[in-house]
Amino acid sequence: MATENQNPKREENYAIKALNLTKKFEALIAVDNISFNISKGEIVGILGPNGAGKTTTIRLLTGIFKLEGKASIEIFNEDITKNLSRYKINFGIVPEVSNAFSDFTVWQNLKFSGGVYGFPKEKIEKRSKELLEQFGLIEKIHSKTKALSKGLKQRLNFCLALLHEPSILILDEPTSGLDPISVKLMRDRILQLKKEGKTILITTHDMQEAQTICDRILIMNRGKIIADESPDTIRERFKSTSTIRFKISGILSNDQKASLMDTFESIKKIKEYYSISSYDVLKDISTLFNYSKAKNVEISDFKVEETSLEEVFIHLIKEDSSSMGGLEK
Repeated sequence: MATENQNPKREENYAIKALNLTKKFEALIAVDNISFNISKGEIVGILGPNGAGKTTTIRLLTGIFKLEGKASIEIFNEDITKNLSRYKINFGIVPEVSNAFSDFTVWQNLKFSGGVYGFPKEKIEKRSKELLEQFGLIEKIHSKTKALSKGLKQRLNFCLALLHEPSILILDEPTSGLDPISVKLMRDRILQLKKEGKTILITTHDMQEAQTICDRILIMNRGKIIADESPDTIRERFKSTSTIRFKISGILSNDQKASLMDTFESIKKIKEYYSISSYDVLKDISTLFNYSKAKNVEISDFKVEETSLEEVFIHLIKEDSSSMGGLEK
């Protein structure tokens, strides 16, 4: 059973320490007294269904929403309430929808952003060209933002977020709706930024993305954290079975069918595939091929599928929702 992480592990080397975060909108509790730490150089994903509290949590962390009650946030050991503007410089934020000026060119957006941070002209030019090269935008330097595709706009968002060389990146659905080439570029850059020492917090609905790039994931539902572990640990902890899938060449006789059903109680057939829910994969594979040899049955297109993170995610959300009498309307 997943439990809330209300007492996060103490980390001496953390970038973010959040305690008792709560946010209410009249009768709705959007974030319900959650706590977590993020270590320096760690990639942490926040997953959850719509309305789980992911965006509200990000807005609390970035100072858009005021902290309530006993809530506190420390960034690199500094209480954000003491100097909000100073701590904000640590963040680079990539929103799901581009926040660049649509009538500005790519270059004008970067020049304006650099000016906001008080950078001298030479630094803006040097840093901007480096980022445009990294994100494959150098040829679009004089294109207006509104003329860019969604993928190119998102690349520009990354450039704007990284221009001032922040220590922490906040990514809100960074690859949502992008083409495969842009997705790969974004994920590769995110992993490279981790190697460079950046701390990254990412919200995503893409389970493959979470499993591929995140060191840890926080699964949220109805304002609470219901799981806080590495993707592999969560998947292993909730994995009760694997699935063995295979085809059989030819048509089984009644004796062969009966023997197969007797050998595996959990066996099912969907179209041309048979599937076996297995608690002991090696043992069941051995049993299957012993059956094949004894009954002169040819096994083809054989594969073993482990429980996916997506299946675990769905299980956890359903379990949490059912424990509280279903999802609130």
